[in-house]
Amino acid sequence: ISNTEDNSSTSGWVFLLGGGAISWAFKKQTCITGSTMESEFVDLAAAGKEAEWLKNLLLDIPLWVKPIAHISIRCDSVATLAKACSQMYNEKSRHLGVRHIMIRELITNGVVSIEFVRSQQNLANHLTKGLSRDLVIKSAEGMGLMSN
Repeated sequence: ISNTEDNSSTSGWVFLLGGGAISWAFKKQTCITGSTMESEFVDLAAAGKEAEWLKNLLLDIPLWVKPIAHISIRCDSVATLAKACSQMYNEKSRHLGVRHIMIRELITNGVVSIEFVRSQQNLANHLTKGLSRDLVIKSAEGMGLMSN
């Protein structure tokens, strides 16, 4: 969703553990981006930071089984996935440089993996897009907030 007053985009994500939502966010992005891919990349970087924090939290729980597997982040933008997995840094997108380095480091260190998901199956879409009732219900069920 784009804010028509200042053209800022909205970020949203949901993290699941054991079939239930344990962390979610919906907030206005603090930087203006020039494309949907850039906006999704800013969102991916923010979700990556949250994933790193959640993994560190699980590491601090003494009874939690170690080692902890990577956290899967699912993204519905093929262009954003290609950018995240690319080793190349484009000088034209300097404002994304730090985020790109951070995402690459999280992937390389095994903190996260990034996978494609179709928009209709993206559980975070109801946070950032206007969806039909059926998709909102499906998303709520996927997060463990409703049973079918």
